[in-house]
Amino acid sequence: MIVVDANVAVKWVLTDEVDADKAAALAERCGVQAEPMVAPPLLLSEVTNILRQQMRRTSLPLASARQLLADFLAFPLMLTEPAGLYDQALEVADQYNLPAAYDAQYVALAQYLSCDLWTADQRLLDLLGGTLPFVKPLATYTP
Repeated sequence: MIVVDANVAVKWVLTDEVDADKAAALAERCGVQAEPMVAPPLLLSEVTNILRQQMRRTSLPLASARQLLADFLAFPLMLTEPAGLYDQALEVADQYNLPAAYDAQYVALAQYLSCDLWTADQRLLDLLGGTLPFVKPLATYTP
């Protein structure tokens, strides 16, 4: 089981993004090995917002964004919010001085599930400073 954040998951459909090939390879590996990919429910809102930002920045048409969203929603991703997730996220955000608790939800979920978190969020990686070995930068993924 692995946790993926929105910065990784959105690369499954925005295939021209940096390291989109690595995100696709990670998802493919999980599919082949029947390894579940999980995320907090927040992921859906974040991916939808990223697609909206693409519409604004690159003039991505609404119809294309809707298709990308549909493609994303077809991925075998399990959303979960175990009891205590939000409290743990608040604690993680405070402990690592994260400016918001959103990113901390992914970290807290990986802690709760005792699994790796794959992220392409360089700001989060910088703030954590390599102190959590289960938080893996997508850039380092090798299929």
